[in-house]
Amino acid sequence: MIPELKRVLEPTYLTGLVDVPTDQVRVMRAECTDLENGASYVRRLAQGRLDLMVEETKRRAEGGGGDLGELVDRLPELLSDGVRGPGSGRVDQELDPPEHVVVPLSEELDAVVGPSVLMAVAELGDDELSAAVIALRRFEDDLSTSRRTLHSSIDCLNDELARRIASGEAPTAPA
Repeated sequence: MIPELKRVLEPTYLTGLVDVPTDQVRVMRAECTDLENGASYVRRLAQGRLDLMVEETKRRAEGGGGDLGELVDRLPELLSDGVRGPGSGRVDQELDPPEHVVVPLSEELDAVVGPSVLMAVAELGDDELSAAVIALRRFEDDLSTSRRTLHSSIDCLNDELARRIASGEAPTAPA
């Protein structure tokens, strides 16, 4: 986990929030939002890799598999499964995730299952494929947990800013 994300996920990150200056609360919210945006992007990359690995596992269980060309032909279908329509229930985030978050998290993802493993997925032994699926699921699960914590922190920060604005403690400012 990258240090910036680890620091923000610490239980003490929001401690004493009522005493933090309003400008700093806004900085904290922006930081959490950037981290969530980058983590969300890398999580989707991990999910795409996982979808590919799981599909190869299914194909093998059905007596197929081992043909990278067939797997590649199915990529558009695989990668579009489970994609939701607009309206996630959360405020839309910037579509271009922050590089300072994406690059190190992508490096962590590559260390789990990198492009060379993906290119050789049809040639992996069953044990290697199973290990890759397990590792990707663990990575994706960890990022999901981090994102939930970030969502909670963003909500707390927004609530604190709203409280301050409603009570006249802080002027409204651009998000």
